[in-house]
Amino acid sequence: MIDDDLRARVQRLLAGSHQVHDLDRLFLALRDRAHERDSFREIGDFVAHRDERQKGLVTQTGRDVFTSIDVWSLELRGRKPSPEDIVRAAWANFRLASDSQLKGGCGLQRGTVKGRLKSGLSKTERGEALAKQEIKVINYLGNRFIWKPAFTDGQLFNEFRDVLLLNSIILRADTPALNGIKTFLTLYAISCMHGSAVVLEDGTRADLLAGFSNQKRCLEVKMQIGFDDGPKPIMAPICLFLSSLQPENHCEAKLLELGSKGPLFAWSEPVEVGSDGRLVLVT
Repeated sequence: MIDDDLRARVQRLLAGSHQVHDLDRLFLALRDRAHERDSFREIGDFVAHRDERQKGLVTQTGRDVFTSIDVWSLELRGRKPSPEDIVRAAWANFRLASDSQLKGGCGLQRGTVKGRLKSGLSKTERGEALAKQEIKVINYLGNRFIWKPAFTDGQLFNEFRDVLLLNSIILRADTPALNGIKTFLTLYAISCMHGSAVVLEDGTRADLLAGFSNQKRCLEVKMQIGFDDGPKPIMAPICLFLSSLQPENHCEAKLLELGSKGPLFAWSEPVEVGSDGRLVLVT
């Protein structure tokens, strides 16, 4: 019965009736059947628990990016990174770095980098001499700012399609029609994440706010973090969900105005997907 309900809701979406509560039902019902599609599971968890995220893809990526910029900015804040700082930054940056970044920076494949990092840090702790490759890996990863979004709208759409297929909610023949809901799915995800927060490892909250303050002016959700323990405060809004949508085509005029000013260049008011398929202020 539950899956029949979900199939009917998907068919309604495919027919052009884009209703938020249909996506709510799909994500809530299938988040425990996501087949390791992490972005699908993540949005399902946002639907279920919007206030604070303490685990999951966005939380882990947010914590890693925070660690990366925290250690990298220590000297700007008048402090020298400690050996413990280097260790935590190295592992965070290893998780954040792409395979091509690791190859370019360390000259090694990901698996080999992980082995050299582990052995090098162990030797450092024991006071032993390091091999050249171990030194290179630690120098590259230990005090560098690396960033990536937790996921993009393209990844979310692909994994949404996969979950529906793997759970027999749609047939393979339905997948071309599914392209018609990609924009709606992206705006829905932004509205779910906006206003939530990531809980960092020290227990502090980092707010998640949507906007379009990036070079290509694409809609996004950023984690708002900052440091006030140096000569000058450092603001570091970090994108955790990046879309390919332009705000002029997908936001009401008021949101365009609000997103173009202010210190954070992000919305501080609640938003939702309106009846016209654009992001609007909740009124």
